Amino acid sequence: MHTNPLQKTFVLLLLALLLVACIGCARGEETMPAATPEPIFIVTHAPQVESIPTPIPEPQLKYIFLFIGDGMGYNQVQTASEALSADGREPLSFLDFPVQGSVKTNNVEGKVTDSAAAATAISTGQKTVNGFLGLDSGKNRIETIAEALRNLGRKIGILTTVSLDHATPAGFFAHVDSRRSYATITDDLFASGFDYFAGGGFHNTPDAPELALENGYALIHSFEEAPVSTEGKLILSSSLIFGDFGVLPAIDGGARTNWLKKATDLAITRLSVPEGFFMMVEGGRIDYFCHYNDAGSFVAELLDIDEAIRSALVFYAQHPQETLILVTADHETGDVTLREGDRAALLRQVISSDICDNTLVADSLAAKTPFEEALPLFVSAFGLDDLSKEETALLKEAYAKTIAKNAPGNTSNEESGVYEPITTACINLVAARAGVRFGSGGHTQKDVPIYAIGIGSEFFGGTYENTNIHDAIFQAVAQYPIS
Repeated sequence: MHTNPLQKTFVLLLLALLLVACIGCARGEETMPAATPEPIFIVTHAPQVESIPTPIPEPQLKYIFLFIGDGMGYNQVQTASEALSADGREPLSFLDFPVQGSVKTNNVEGKVTDSAAAATAISTGQKTVNGFLGLDSGKNRIETIAEALRNLGRKIGILTTVSLDHATPAGFFAHVDSRRSYATITDDLFASGFDYFAGGGFHNTPDAPELALENGYALIHSFEEAPVSTEGKLILSSSLIFGDFGVLPAIDGGARTNWLKKATDLAITRLSVPEGFFMMVEGGRIDYFCHYNDAGSFVAELLDIDEAIRSALVFYAQHPQETLILVTADHETGDVTLREGDRAALLRQVISSDICDNTLVADSLAAKTPFEEALPLFVSAFGLDDLSKEETALLKEAYAKTIAKNAPGNTSNEESGVYEPITTACINLVAARAGVRFGSGGHTQKDVPIYAIGIGSEFFGGTYENTNIHDAIFQAVAQYPIS
């Protein structure tokens, strides 16, 4: 078929227009963003890797802390707690322990216990008569929990703020029918083979250094003397002692500050081995100052043992699956009750009644200091600011009695209490301001608290006899054996 020139030209022009349009479309597409390609999944037969959780170690009870606040009843704890709160300070470390119980303290005869019978009940699981240590009421020897755990290969530490041969520490190693048999108690201490002792001095053992050496103990008198090596057995018999061979009162500060905490820290360092340890730590002067109705000083002693408990809690945080901490008392002392008052007044006292007699009173008597000059000294020592006229008159009368009592040739048998009249007046005034009342100067039949945290703590809830503390510890040891 033949086309004329006009038709041929028309067809060529049409093809050219179509070509230009196609090129334009192609350039327009190049300016558009490229679409994200669909992912391509390639199925393989590689094994699937699963994350493996870190196994939680099985609990095993290696480390046991038993803290005993001698004479520390419920109201002593409440007094210290409310004093801290009133002063805006941290609460006691053990008040929120997850397990809490109540402990009955009577001796085997159902009477008010002493520290010897109470310590024996706690340490052996058997009640006994007052004055006995490590013996039942028929004078038969009973193995203590410390001795039993020693025989199982654990290291043993006995710490106290009273003398090393005092009733409560002796309840864990001695076997005598009189808590006053100090020489025999000391012999039992050396024979125990326990790894670490810390406390005051010895009553009737002037040859303690020789006996220590003969029985394989290093005997030191300060923390600075502690051996670098943790091998071997150690006795820390503090040089910071007075009166009945116990460590100085906590309230008096100075080198005494945090002594029990430091002794506990040293015990942890020396006793921490894979075989585990048992440690009894006593705040012994809570009882002492409740006997003599010095509220400010007993609170200071309670805060002192709390610092040691805090060291144990630091250790517990590092070994939560291996540690048990118990805080309890052997009995209540002083029949303490509470009324409304300024509990923080107890924290403003900065001198114990003992040291007041030995320093402030003695110096005032020696210098024949007039009351008007002596008064500011006592006000500062006992935190007795803003004295009322009645309070000032009371202290003035007490100071006059102190002068008369100590006057040359005085033969008066007037009863003024354990301390000098001015000292007694000061501690009574502190207690009155704080709302603390003492019903007696002796032990009572009141139940005492127990607080528990850690492995095996579930065995310590409820109300029970003090002998159950021994039994529950062994239940915990059996439930969570060391692998």
